[in-house]
Amino acid sequence: MSGKESNHKESWYQAKIIRWLKETYPQAFVWKAAAGPYSRCGIPDVCMVLDGQFYGFEVKRPEVGLLSKIQEQTIKAINAAGGIVGVVSYPEDVERILKGG
Repeated sequence: MSGKESNHKESWYQAKIIRWLKETYPQAFVWKAAAGPYSRCGIPDVCMVLDGQFYGFEVKRPEVGLLSKIQEQTIKAINAAGGIVGVVSYPEDVERILKGG
């Protein structure tokens, strides 16, 4: 990773991941979770349903992004309910999660 790349905002990483998911898994339902006064706190940034399985991807900037307490709690709750959630920065991180790693 170059120093220049680490200066990107989190939204840059989210867009890169969403684009990769839609190109790689066109049959999947992929969306960016909207934040607002009526949304639930802590929901992963990028969500996907693939072959009946829910996946959530909490996108963080490399090396500097940290989870909030509510994000940690929400990830645990989604995983406990049978979903799969991971913290990612790059499409390669997403691919590892989708392959069970």
